[in-house]
Amino acid sequence: MELPIGNAMLKVNLPPAHSLPLESGTSYEESASSMAPFLPNNQSIPQGLFHDSDLFGTFRGLLLQLWLLWELLLIGEPILIIAPTPPQCCEAVASLVSLVAPLLCSVDFRPYFTIHDPEFAQLNSLQEGAKYPPMILGVTNLFFLKALRNIPHIVSVGNPAPNSSRVALASKSTGRIPGKPEGFGLQQLSLKKFSPSSLLNAVKLRRDGPLCLMTEHKEAIWSTYAATTKPDTSILNRLIDAGMSPRVEESMSVVNNEILRRHFLELTTNFLAPFGPYFRATAPPEGSSPFLDPPPLPPFTADEFLTNLSARGAGKFLSKRMRSNWIDLYRRFLKGPNFMPWFQRRRCVAESEQHKLWRQARMKTDIHHLISKMPELEVVDCFNAIERHLLGEIQLQQSGRPVADSAAMCQKLKCDLQAVFNVLPKDMQQLLLLNPQRAAFLQGNSSPELTKLPGRPSIQVGVLSSHSPR
Repeated sequence: MELPIGNAMLKVNLPPAHSLPLESGTSYEESASSMAPFLPNNQSIPQGLFHDSDLFGTFRGLLLQLWLLWELLLIGEPILIIAPTPPQCCEAVASLVSLVAPLLCSVDFRPYFTIHDPEFAQLNSLQEGAKYPPMILGVTNLFFLKALRNIPHIVSVGNPAPNSSRVALASKSTGRIPGKPEGFGLQQLSLKKFSPSSLLNAVKLRRDGPLCLMTEHKEAIWSTYAATTKPDTSILNRLIDAGMSPRVEESMSVVNNEILRRHFLELTTNFLAPFGPYFRATAPPEGSSPFLDPPPLPPFTADEFLTNLSARGAGKFLSKRMRSNWIDLYRRFLKGPNFMPWFQRRRCVAESEQHKLWRQARMKTDIHHLISKMPELEVVDCFNAIERHLLGEIQLQQSGRPVADSAAMCQKLKCDLQAVFNVLPKDMQQLLLLNPQRAAFLQGNSSPELTKLPGRPSIQVGVLSSHSPR
């Protein structure tokens, strides 16, 4: 959409309806089916939602934890994000949502949640031990640390605005943003992770819990979830030092964002790859009739999928990056809120693609060659199938949603129907012509057509009508 504001034009990408929280009474199937035809043609969202958010800049202090956050997003865990300012918490929520691209995040995400939100009272009243709904909440009010203290995953990001002349002077003299590290090589990351001081700080943070943010803002994650995916140090090694000036830092962030996004896009794509056979559209086999209904896509059952996947293995890409309990991540994903909307939508797209392939095959089929090899009973079935498809095309035109080549398809099906009719026995023809609508289809062609097939009598259809003597 384009929204005019004063003299400016704000261009926005609206999330697809099925990626947002479902309304009460709406099933995943209904949501997926209604939106399936629209999203694949939308090229304005090449890598999912919020693909242009500053992932690197937002989680610069938590780069080693990105793989943990990716898993939490993938399985749809509730996450509370705390940042010093509304822009920082909005950017963090947007970056998290984009982390699982090309999978569309179907959990409820709120870039800036406040105590005035109508749903705050409901969340605040959850009893201890009650399960939080799948959501990502971005907040700045530290009151949420107490109000939502039982939320299982809390992420603190961002840096407070400099409020002292000493900090501002240091920032000005060095040209760097205070509190941000100098570089991101493997050696520094390893030291940062395993040095005694870092270990003590981590233990202290875990012991104090997120309430320590009440006295001082720190970038940290509080979660008891044990990640299956290991941080990819080769990716972290490729990240470029942000330079010495804000201008250079901005350009380097663009490069670093591209590196991170490519990796997580590849990671998610490989994770979703085992579901590929369930979305594989097939064209009619050579020599078969495209007028029959296409075969259904393979049925999906979670237990069978997990059994087959466990026997087959995680694949080369994932096996290098995941621990031995990787099958548990798939099990959690199947039970989470992201799986069913994504799976149903992909199935709808695959079914639509298969319908398109079979429709194209009907357009190209030489009907005379096809029915020359059929026994009489199959010819009758072929006639009924063509008539059914023709009625479907006519209904599609009357609904006001015709396909581009619908008129040509109708004409082709009418000719095919006429050709099949021509080779049927005369008594069968007379019976078929008792239906006025069918008779109209068959007599729409004013010039009689003569069809001769091996071993069958020639029949001239143009002279037949529903009033012909028996």
